[in-house]
Amino acid sequence: MVGPPLDGVALRVIIGGHLANKPENMERWIRDPQHVAPGTAMPNLEVGEADARDITAFLNTRAK
Repeated sequence: MVGPPLDGVALRVIIGGHLANKPENMERWIRDPQHVAPGTAMPNLEVGEADARDITAFLNTRAK
């Protein structure tokens, strides 16, 4: 396991190390994590725009 658990991610203030936790930033982080935080352990999985939007919507339901 490399990253933090995703439960409660919707409640975090910061994502990707320095981005405000807003949907557009989450989508950016999911689509191109190396651009947002060079050297991060999160790989670029080549997630498309629609999938990033769907993943973001799901993660925002994880307010546990």
